Amino acid sequence: MEQTLTKVKNLEKFIQKHGEDTFFSQSISKMLDYKIQNYEEEIKRLNRELKKYERKYKKDSSVFFKEFKAGKAGDDMNLIEWSSLYQMRKRLFEKMVELKGKK
Repeated sequence: MEQTLTKVKNLEKFIQKHGEDTFFSQSISKMLDYKIQNYEEEIKRLNRELKKYERKYKKDSSVFFKEFKAGKAGDDMNLIEWSSLYQMRKRLFEKMVELKGKK
């Protein structure tokens, strides 16, 4: 991670000193778009998995997760998996939003 941050800082200094560079700008945009697309695809896959649980238990995942965190849902292995899938989707969504530069 440190190597990547050093490279990004060096690139920032370069752009500040020499101005916008089309190659760097296009390359960075393509990398971000690629990663965002990967996150979107993984979120869609997780949504399909979550829907299976929502149909089975007749409950929205967000409602279930609140109950699960409060200790009201039980500790069945299916529920633990449902909770894990929900948290994975949440983390991926947060990462995707950060890459898009939106809060």
